[in-house]
Amino acid sequence: MLMSDHANCEMSARVKDILQALMIGHWKSEPHCQHQSFAEHRWGHVKLKLEWLMSFLDVDPDCWLLALNCVCSVMNLTTEKILGWRAPQEVADGETPDICALLCFVF
Repeated sequence: MLMSDHANCEMSARVKDILQALMIGHWKSEPHCQHQSFAEHRWGHVKLKLEWLMSFLDVDPDCWLLALNCVCSVMNLTTEKILGWRAPQEVADGETPDICALLCFVF
């Protein structure tokens, strides 16, 4: 299923034809209802953790992208209750992720 944020510009006639040909459903969130978008909900968690990391370690604001990469990497390798205590990377590719890189890395 393709999920979008009610942006009509994303849904051209060609996109609709492709979705129909491949039998892919389409769901749009209501306008101004960010709570319906799973991606925006997850981004809220990423943003909070990024802000915490940068303030806790007193990171230079110019290094925000490196900190964001670190936060996303850790979040992809740590388990989530909603995923049955599996890591998002494990759900995506079916293999248990190796966290040794996290143990050796210091931001």
